[in-house]
Amino acid sequence: MRDVADPTGAVPPRAEGRVLKAVAETWPWFLTGAVEGPAFELIEQERYEDAVAVLERGVERFGARSVPAMLYSWCLHMAGRNTEAAEWAERAIEADPQSADALWLRANILFELERPDEAAAALWAAVELDPDNGRFYMQLAWIQYEDGEFASTRSLVEQALERAPDDAWVQHLAGRIYDHHLRHRRAQRHYERAVELDPANVLARLDLAEILQTRGRFSAGVRVAWETAGRDGDADARSLYDIVLRRWPWRWYEWALRTAVVLNVLDWILPTSRAVDLVLLGAMAVCFAGGWTRSLLVLPGACRRDLVAKGRRGPFTGAVARTLIVLGGIALVLLGELNAVQHLGVLALLALGYAEWVRRAYRISQGRATEPARH
Repeated sequence: MRDVADPTGAVPPRAEGRVLKAVAETWPWFLTGAVEGPAFELIEQERYEDAVAVLERGVERFGARSVPAMLYSWCLHMAGRNTEAAEWAERAIEADPQSADALWLRANILFELERPDEAAAALWAAVELDPDNGRFYMQLAWIQYEDGEFASTRSLVEQALERAPDDAWVQHLAGRIYDHHLRHRRAQRHYERAVELDPANVLARLDLAEILQTRGRFSAGVRVAWETAGRDGDADARSLYDIVLRRWPWRWYEWALRTAVVLNVLDWILPTSRAVDLVLLGAMAVCFAGGWTRSLLVLPGACRRDLVAKGRRGPFTGAVARTLIVLGGIALVLLGELNAVQHLGVLALLALGYAEWVRRAYRISQGRATEPARH
C-alpha cells in the first residue's frame, strides 16, 4: 500500500486486515454483506479501482452513510485518488474521533499529497490515542529522517523499537534510517533482525547485502545477495547479485590503495630501516593473500564460478591485476629511497587510482537502475 514510509519502498504489509477489522468493529453486518462484500473480494484481488466503483454505487443507491468512510477512503487511496480519499478520511475521523486508525490513514494520504507537516500532526494525534503503537513512531521518524535532527529522529526510532521489537517492518525501516545517518553497524543489526523476523522480505535482504559490502564484509554481502536472488528470483535481486559480484574484486583494489597511502606517508614521515621495510612488506603480503583467499573460499561454489563467468571475467582480471600493481608499487616505495617530491608524486598516482576506483564503483552501482520494488 501507499504509506508514510513509502519513499524507501519498505512499505508495511498489506493493510486490508487492519482497515477491514476497524470497519467490522463499527459497522452493521447486514450492510457489510450488501455493499462491502463484493468490494472485499475485489480488494483481495488488488482491484482497487473496481472496489471504488462498487462502493460508489453503494453511496449512490443507499446514501453516503451506507458505506464506511474509512474503507472508502482507503480504497480511493490505494487507487491513487488521494484528494477524494482525504475528504473521506475526514468523514471517518468525524464519525469516530477516537479512531487512531482513521488518523493513521489520513496521515498516509496527506503524505501522498505532499503535505508532510499535516501528515505528522495526524500521526501525533494517532499516537495520543494509541501510544503503544510502534509503527506510528517509526512513521514519524521517517517523515523527518532527512531534514530533522538526528537526535530527535533517533528518539522516535528507539520508541518505535521499544514498542514493536518483533515487527519486521519497524526493524527494517530503523535500519534504513541508521544507514542514512552512516550508523552502519547499527543499521546492519536492524536489517539482520528484520530478515530474521521475515525471511521472505526481499527488500530487507537487499539492504543487508548492501550494508555488509559497505562495512567491508564483501563475501558475506555476496552470499546474502546470492541467497536472495535464488529465493525470490525477481529482477532487483538478480541485479544486486550481479553488482555485488562485480564489486568484490574492486573493493580489494580500493583496500590496496588505502594501504599504499598509509605506508607511503609512513615511509615519508618516519623513514624506516631495510629490515623494518621487509617486515612490513611481508605482513602486507600475508594479510592480503590470506584475506583474499579466505574471502574467496567462504563464497558458495556457485558464486566463485559466477565471479569469472562470461561478462565478468574481464573486469575481475582487471581488478586483480590493478591490485597486484598497487601492492608491487608499495614494495618499490618502501625499498627505494624516495625524497619528498617523489613521495608526493606517489600520492598523486594513488589519487588518480582512487579517482578510477570511484568512477568504476559508480558505474557498477548504476547497473541497478531502480529502487527495490514494493511488496
